[in-house]
Amino acid sequence: MVPSEAAAGPKMKVLVPINFSHKSEMALDFALRYSRIANVDIYLFHVFEESSNNYRELDRLNEEYLERMKQTVIHAIDRLTALGLSLSVDDVYRRISNGKPAKEILKMAGGIGADMIIMGAWSTRAFKKVVATAPCSVVLLKDKNPDFVM
Repeated sequence: MVPSEAAAGPKMKVLVPINFSHKSEMALDFALRYSRIANVDIYLFHVFEESSNNYRELDRLNEEYLERMKQTVIHAIDRLTALGLSLSVDDVYRRISNGKPAKEILKMAGGIGADMIIMGAWSTRAFKKVVATAPCSVVLLKDKNPDFVM
């Protein structure tokens, strides 16, 4: 299927939790590649685990991480374009939350009406809840084996 054919289908919402690790970059790359065959909007999502009452610091961190997510998307597009891939994603939204990552990922997936979550394979048991209770399909990418589970 060519990108123009993908645009004819219904728009999907794909949530990509990102912590700027290699696994989350792999997940973003997969989501961007997926945009070649499906009509998708990508939602990048970062969760701050520590809480703070210092709102100036939180504002500064929000701005910093929104910019970091923007740069991550630009680098991913450049990386895939260098491989000769033509990408057709229309929109990449950036969202930030504060709390326990697994719980926040599920809340965000429900909040945006996600059709799919694409993320690096978890390294703690807390993320098993994401797979078990997600309101949509979950694609997990493993670091040493780029195969995915759906």
